[in-house]
Amino acid sequence: MRILRRALGTTLTAALGSLLLTVPGATPAFAADPVPLPMYSLADMKVDGSNQRVFLSMPAGADGRVVVTDYDGGNSTWLDGLPGAGGLALSPDSRTLYVAARDIDTIVAYDTTTLTETARYFVGEDTAPWSLAFAGGKLWFGYGSGGDLGSVDVSGAEPVIALGLDGSLDWGADLVASPADPDVLVAGTGNPNANTLTVYDVSSGSPEMAARRVLSGTQMNGLRDLAVTPDGRSIVVAALISTGYQVFRVDDLSDQGTHASSSSPLAVAVAPDGTVAGGTSNNSADVPDLSFYAPGVPAPLTTVELGGATESLVEEGLAWAPDGSRVFAVTRQTGVMGLRFHAWQADTTVQTALALDAPPTSRVRRELTVTGTLTPAAGLAPGTTVAVRRYDAAAPEGTSLGTVPVSADGTFTVTDTPRRTGQVRYGVTYAGDAWHTAASAEVTVEITRR
Repeated sequence: MRILRRALGTTLTAALGSLLLTVPGATPAFAADPVPLPMYSLADMKVDGSNQRVFLSMPAGADGRVVVTDYDGGNSTWLDGLPGAGGLALSPDSRTLYVAARDIDTIVAYDTTTLTETARYFVGEDTAPWSLAFAGGKLWFGYGSGGDLGSVDVSGAEPVIALGLDGSLDWGADLVASPADPDVLVAGTGNPNANTLTVYDVSSGSPEMAARRVLSGTQMNGLRDLAVTPDGRSIVVAALISTGYQVFRVDDLSDQGTHASSSSPLAVAVAPDGTVAGGTSNNSADVPDLSFYAPGVPAPLTTVELGGATESLVEEGLAWAPDGSRVFAVTRQTGVMGLRFHAWQADTTVQTALALDAPPTSRVRRELTVTGTLTPAAGLAPGTTVAVRRYDAAAPEGTSLGTVPVSADGTFTVTDTPRRTGQVRYGVTYAGDAWHTAASAEVTVEITRR
């Protein structure tokens, strides 16, 4: 949603590259060729699941447009006559696309099926609307050189436009709606000295500030993108100067942790199942451009390299298909004006494995220790446990020994005191989750009298 503040040339190129999705400990799972786009800057990207289309806006002054592609980057066309095309928003039923045409102080509506223009809303002289979000039955927009909040009620026969709803909002705010609560609107600004997050309750038709947090430059600097998680409880932020993708509670904007990143974050998107996709400002072949995280987990599940040192993600250039089946990314090549569109089937499932170690023998009624490792450890959620059962002659069906916690490095320890001689078998099971396969392992110990 952020308007790019520079104009590039118009030369496009049809050069192709490659993208590899990598699971830790596995070979690349998917590769896709990027598709050249008829645009040289990106302001915003929205995905229409009903028609399986991706909308991408390019400001470019009088040449402002919205490029439309299918999920593979094919059948490309564009909507023109949109000077300063910036923020995009889809209606809740995905039937209407709204485009903020900054340079003509207008929001333009299109039918997402026919791609025909259906309405124009002039929102006021010199308002320059730049970001859009649909919440509480209204279309909200950030506008003005000083920063303010406005709305358009499109529910009646005639639109009702309201301005001056929050003059304390910094210029350049990104607006996002909550997927879980239609009455929650979130704004984020990236002032270099003070990044601001604001949560509004818009259920009354007016924005009532529910929470606001100002983060100093040392806490977070250069906010570039933000997303609300599908459960509506968290906000995930990408900021250029940050330890990673910071997460905040929607209720009070308190810290909820960070998805670690090795480079400067500039794009973030969250899938319907909560998987976080984050992209960095990176031109190194040795550092992944994209990373995927399970909710609440610092380390990535998977990483993506976007063509080495010659290609990098653009700001806000990430989006998920509404059904979570695909991830879309927009990149730029060094020395090339045109942007490129990547689409690939998302598979963030990590294959896990369990390994156990125990002494071959142990004395009866003496405590013995079984150690184990669950791999890969990176990407495991804090609080992960494994279940343990003991099998012996007295209980061949097994006796539960409960669960034991798995440490951050994947290791765990099981202690037991067998009370009978003979073979004892210990079975350990990891149940898996939405991002990790289940795993199990066994080890046998001979219990002796002495």
